[in-house]
Amino acid sequence: MIGRDFGAAGVRAALLVSAVGLLACDGKAASTTPTPGPAARVGSSLDKAWSTVQREVADALLLTRVRVALLEHLGSDGLRVQIEARAGIVELSGKVEKRSSEELAEPVARSVSGVREVRSRVTLSDDARASGPPVSQVVGKVEHEVADAVLEGKVKTGLLEELGKVAFDVEVEATDGVVSLSGTVPDRARRDLAVKIAKGTPGVKDLHDLLKVKQ
Repeated sequence: MIGRDFGAAGVRAALLVSAVGLLACDGKAASTTPTPGPAARVGSSLDKAWSTVQREVADALLLTRVRVALLEHLGSDGLRVQIEARAGIVELSGKVEKRSSEELAEPVARSVSGVREVRSRVTLSDDARASGPPVSQVVGKVEHEVADAVLEGKVKTGLLEELGKVAFDVEVEATDGVVSLSGTVPDRARRDLAVKIAKGTPGVKDLHDLLKVKQ
């Protein structure tokens, strides 16, 4: 009697242990993440490759746009500027022949659609710097800076008189009679008016329109 009871209890215990073991195995199996198959891995690799290609194309397109803008506004000096573009960040370097090109390179690049930041290391070439004796260079530089500031003031005054508070969003830069307008205006009509005012200002030899119209 005692032996049969002990045997039955042992069987029940064994069955209980087996059931717990099965439940534990099922829990582990349910919580295990399936390993991606070969097709899934290939698909992921293709997605990454395509994203890389898209980034490279976008960078190349931006570089080309900046190059065209520099050539349009700097002329032959635009060829002397090295450009690197990555994820909307543009880096400029090189030596140019004109002081106006040195000053214009950064704002011209910044005006290109898609450019988020510009880092410019464009400088004046050694030959251009050595165009006269040291003393005359210093005096000439000061005179140029004063003349540039006066011209900027004249253009800005004209813009304020005609455009009112819109002129606050227009940046004026002048270098040796070469004036650039940058910033954002509400519409094309006021952009055209700003360009007309700047071109009509005495002392302006050339004008570079870098203004953007608000979208």
